[in-house]
Formats: sequence, C-alpha cells, structure tokens
Amino acid sequence: MGGAFRRGLLAWLAGGLGALTGAYVAFLTVEGSRRLMRPARRPFVPFVEGDAVTPGELGLPYEDIRFTTDDGVTLSGWLVPARHETRAAVILMHGFSWNRLGELSAFVPWLREHYHVLQFDFRGHGTSGDADITLGTAERHDVAAAVRLLEGRGLGPIALIGMSMGAAVAILAAPDLPVAAVVADAPYAELHHPIANRMREWHYPLAWLGSRMIVAAASLRARTRLLSPLDRVADVAPRGLLIIAPREDRLIDHSQALRLYAAAREPKDLYVVPGAGHPEAHTFGGTDYEARVLEFLERHLDGSGHQSGAHGRLYTGANFSPAGS
Repeated sequence: MGGAFRRGLLAWLAGGLGALTGAYVAFLTVEGSRRLMRPARRPFVPFVEGDAVTPGELGLPYEDIRFTTDDGVTLSGWLVPARHETRAAVILMHGFSWNRLGELSAFVPWLREHYHVLQFDFRGHGTSGDADITLGTAERHDVAAAVRLLEGRGLGPIALIGMSMGAAVAILAAPDLPVAAVVADAPYAELHHPIANRMREWHYPLAWLGSRMIVAAASLRARTRLLSPLDRVADVAPRGLLIIAPREDRLIDHSQALRLYAAAREPKDLYVVPGAGHPEAHTFGGTDYEARVLEFLERHLDGSGHQSGAHGRLYTGANFSPAGS
C-alpha cells in the first residue's frame, strides 16, 4: 500500500514538474523570440557622457544619409569622407540593440585618415526604420543597400567592419556582395551561443535548450531559417577575412572566433586580444589594434583603392562639409 502510494506520488510530482518545465520553455520561446526580434530601442544618445553625437562634433566633415533596402526598410546613417584622395571605403556596423554612436568616437577618426567611412543604424535600431531584428539574416539587405549606395557614388573597393552582431552580419552578407574584405570583431559562430550566455548571466535555467528554442521560434516569426555565421564563413573567400577575438569575452566566448577561423578559407587572419571583454578589443588593443586593422585593409583595399581611374567620381574631403553647417 505504501509503495503504491509513493509510486503514485512520484508519478504525480514528475507530471507536475514536466508540466512546469513545458510551460517555462513555452514562455521562453514566445517571450524570448519577441525580445530578440523587437527589443526596446536604445535612445540615440552617447553611450559615454561627453562622447560625440555627430562626426561634426569631432571636427569631421560628413553627410547625413538615408537609403532604402530592397525589402523596403529605410535606414539612417552618415558618410564621412577620407582625409586623402581615395575611392576605397569601409562600412562600419554596430552590435545588437546598440546604434552607430557606439563606434563613432572610437573608430571613425582613425579609419577616415585612410578611407571613406559609412556608418548606419541597422533595421530596428537607432534612427532607422522599424523591422524585425534577425541578428544577421534580414540584416544582409541592410548591408547590400549600403554597398549599393557607395557604389552609386563611385566608391570602392569596399570593406565591411562589424562589432558583435555587426561582425556576424558582415560574415553572412559578404559572400553575396562585391566587397573586398571583412573585419569581424567579436563575432558569434552560432546564433544561439550569445543568447544562451545572456540567459545564464540573468540566471535563467535550461539555457542550452531555451536558446535553441528561441532561435527556432524567431525563425518561425521571420518565416525563414535564421542563419549563423558558421553556415557561410567558408564562402567569404576569396575576400580577405580578419577575425578579432576578445580573449575574456563572456558573452561570446573567444572559442566562437576560433571555430569561425578554422572553418574559413584563405586569405584569413586571426587577432586574439588578451584581457579584452565584449566588445573591448579596441579598448585593450589600442594602437596595436588600429595598426593590425589598417595593415589588413591596406593589403586588401589599397592595391586598387587609391587609384583614380577613368570611371566614377573620386571623393575627397573637399566634396563634403559638416552636415547642417
């Protein structure tokens, strides 16, 4: 009698635990995919007090731009001209839930010493139009539109430079675009990886399962399979690829960068930055970081990027004035 009771109680408890687990996973799936695809939009203000809000505040000429993707999303950004005559250009892309201000003060001044710099806000970010965020799959349309804008102005060759989600987008977009090189700083190899780590940081149980369910649900919402950079990194070649791995990154473990590097084909470079968290490679690497990126860009852009040629328009700083001035 007692044994039957205990077996019944255990069965009841197991059923209750299973029901609670199922309800929890269902909640994660629905709510997690919603937060992934439609997070609260971060205000368009400096991340660090005193940082610039426009290139003009850094003393740089620039042009405010708006352009539309082939799936109808209007994006906002600015184009900062190179200090010296060149056609070569870079497209600088931010991470998930951030906007272009994050890289403005830290990256644009030294990049524009050599190249035209296009910054824009991804769909659903900054001052760009509303749309579902897919951490790379739909954002390929954003990058393609940015490349078309530069080509329409006679600029090229073009490199993509991305941070975190921007790095993943660069890897996913490059195989289908006429770009010469990709710099991917703190990219994830698998889409579920940073989601699982964020869940662990916030003490959600079942992060391994929950992160995969969130990605699956987001794919259903987007009506397409959401891609991971590992799916496409081998196709970046023959374009140059520089993968930058912050060694102490707790959101995107540096092993993700190592997996991407192993799967990529030549020409490829890997730069591991000791002590750096997410996304702190430039902060920790400093002038060494800048020198490595510029040397990589010089190898892959400057062979043709500094030639005037007979076609297209040669853009120099004289072609721009600070917006609004």
